[in-house]
Amino acid sequence: MQELEWDIKYTTPIRIALHLLLWILLGYMYYRGYSKFDKTMGWFLVGKDLVAVISIFYIGSYFILDRYLFKGKFLATVLFVVLSYLWWATLTYLVCLYLKANLSPDSKLMLYADFVVKSGFVGVFSVKMFLFYFLDFLYLLFPPLSIKLMKSIVAQSNKRIALERDNLNLEINFLKAQINPHFLFNTLNNIYRMVNKKDEQTGPMVLHLAGLMRYTLYESNDPEVLLSREIEFIRDYLELESIRYGDEVKIDLDIDKPEKPLRIVPLIIFPFIENAFKHGPDASIESAWIRIRIKVFGEQLHFEVANSCTHRLAKTKFGGLGIANIKKRLLIHYPNRHELIIKNESNEYIVTLKLNLK
Repeated sequence: MQELEWDIKYTTPIRIALHLLLWILLGYMYYRGYSKFDKTMGWFLVGKDLVAVISIFYIGSYFILDRYLFKGKFLATVLFVVLSYLWWATLTYLVCLYLKANLSPDSKLMLYADFVVKSGFVGVFSVKMFLFYFLDFLYLLFPPLSIKLMKSIVAQSNKRIALERDNLNLEINFLKAQINPHFLFNTLNNIYRMVNKKDEQTGPMVLHLAGLMRYTLYESNDPEVLLSREIEFIRDYLELESIRYGDEVKIDLDIDKPEKPLRIVPLIIFPFIENAFKHGPDASIESAWIRIRIKVFGEQLHFEVANSCTHRLAKTKFGGLGIANIKKRLLIHYPNRHELIIKNESNEYIVTLKLNLK
């Protein structure tokens, strides 16, 4: 949104005005330097430098940076720098030759022009003269190119971050697409069996399912939701799983009700809970258990989920795509504001997460 607002404000007339202002300021800066040699004829050197720098700037900015430098084509970039130096050095030699042959500059400027001309056209490109000229060349080019380079780096960084966010959103949507059918398939089967048995828990189960579907389809699309609503979603999920497994799986819960209207990125902790059931009861129902703790201390959320697992399953990689996805989301949404610890023990998985919600 900020990039869009900037594009709207940074219109063509404003762009042209800012570029003109840049060249006027640089021309004045160049003149302040050359006026020490000759206040009248220093403008010849100013004009020479502006012609060289402006042509190099626009070719470099709109063709070289994006097409070569930022794509890792360094040989082409180095060739451009070499050709730019040759172009500037050639203009310098020609202007000094003209000043010496046709005008009568002050002694300081004449000494400079005489030094360049005596070196000869080929001498301008000699190793002996290179350091002298190249430092002058960098001094002239650094101000305008550094501005464009920083702007391009920021733009490239913003594009990369936007791409990462887009990819992450695609992964999240893909994850949701996996979650919803999983809920629907298992839960509807249970509801079907319960309806046949005329089980009294059928009504509450339908309500919990409706709450889950409403949250995942609509509310979780917001950047942040109330922590109390996220916890309500988790409770709906746990109620469904409790009904699904019955007394075969022990589910131990210790969940605080938030007293403050804290907000959290939706579905940021849910995959840990889903994985606990996947690697616990879903893998082996024998002596299976789940333990979940959600505590709030001021503006910090302490979350822990642990589940039983067989020795064979404990050797496998925990979580897969879902957990990798959550780790990336934590890095983006809670940089330096979270602490995640995952332990893969011989007979249990333990995930501990601390989130600073402010």
